[in-house]
Amino acid sequence: MILLALESSAELSSVVVWKDWRILSHQIVESRFGHAERIINQVDTALKQAKVEFSQIDFFVGGRGPGSFTGIRTCLAAITGFSVVTNKALYGVNGLSALGFNCFITLKKMDNYNDKTRIFAVSDTRKNSFYFQEFKKENPLSDSIFELSLEELQDMISSATVAGRHIDICGPFSEDFWKEKIEIEKFQAVNYNTTKLNATHIANYFAWQMENDKQISSATPIYLTPAKIFNSKNTTKFFK
Repeated sequence: MILLALESSAELSSVVVWKDWRILSHQIVESRFGHAERIINQVDTALKQAKVEFSQIDFFVGGRGPGSFTGIRTCLAAITGFSVVTNKALYGVNGLSALGFNCFITLKKMDNYNDKTRIFAVSDTRKNSFYFQEFKKENPLSDSIFELSLEELQDMISSATVAGRHIDICGPFSEDFWKEKIEIEKFQAVNYNTTKLNATHIANYFAWQMENDKQISSATPIYLTPAKIFNSKNTTKFFK
């Protein structure tokens, strides 16, 4: 199985050509803006590096959010176009679930996952809050995603630790970031796994879903809040 996976919902625009759990090529650029202008060139470069033709791709897979309104739309529009041209199937992947799955696999390899482990996947809303999802391997497709303030996230961690759970937080934030934000001495049973979502996570999670006969998602965006419109000096601006 050969996948072309794209992800551009946050600060990375990334493309991966994936085959049978091997990364044939990977293009990644870190920037908050400009995903739409460069992602097609990244696809072209990745395919050339992998020596793979569009006709050889079995599935096109894109990150469907949550995240930047424009970034999600860029990613899904691209794979939709590829699907139309090649008549190959396309699917979407919940980015927080992909992060959670990556953390789950890492913990399993280190033999650090057990029944008390809880994986909290978080990402930045760019509104001084966090997108949050608890990854559960028995229900990996869950789109039960929440937008939490820092106080609400602390309460979530506190409740879990009081219940005897061991928390692994995965996302783009460093341990130093959390130390500044959270009273870390209160939560000794918490690990912080700094991971920026990219197309490799999207491809790996989708492949795992396929190989284990899990339900997979269509290439539709996850928008927790609608785009807003406001007027400033007679100019209409769109923002998330």
